[in-house]
Amino acid sequence: MTTTAIRSKVHKYIDEADTKVLEVVYQLLEVYRQNNSSLLTEEQQKEVLKRSALYKAGKIKGYSITETRKRIKEKYSL
Repeated sequence: MTTTAIRSKVHKYIDEADTKVLEVVYQLLEVYRQNNSSLLTEEQQKEVLKRSALYKAGKIKGYSITETRKRIKEKYSL
């Protein structure tokens, strides 16, 4: 979905939302804004960058969501 499409849907939803929903959205946006546009702590951001570099260097493997679900099901016999 494009940014324009998302923006349009969000605007429509906000226009029709009740006060409770508006308060929750406002609080979420405030948290996002106050944390320098990130919901991660500085330590978490460093860890993400470190793991990304290891992945790009071929030193660690990543898994798709499908592979992850399969592994979880196998491990826990779900």
